[in-house]
Amino acid sequence: MTKKIAMSLDDELLVEIERVRGRTGESRSALIRRALEQLLDRERLQQQAREYRARYRSRPESAPDVAAALAQTQAAWATLEEGEAW
Repeated sequence: MTKKIAMSLDDELLVEIERVRGRTGESRSALIRRALEQLLDRERLQQQAREYRARYRSRPESAPDVAAALAQTQAAWATLEEGEAW
C-alpha cells in the first residue's frame, strides 16, 4: 500500500533533486523513494556488519579454526588445473 506524506526540504536540496530528476526523468516521488530505499539498504547492511563484528568479537576463530580453513583452501587450490581461473 502506498501512503502520501508531506515533507519540508531546504531550497538547495530541492534544486539538487530537480537537477537529478531532469537527468533521470523520474518524478520527485520516484526519485525520493529510490534515494530512501538506497539509504535504508545501506543502513541494513551497516547494521548487519555491526552485528557480525560483535559476534566475531565474542568468539573469534581459534588456531584450529584457522588451520582447518587453510587446509581447505590449499586442497581447493590443488584441484585447479594450471592456468585455470578460480
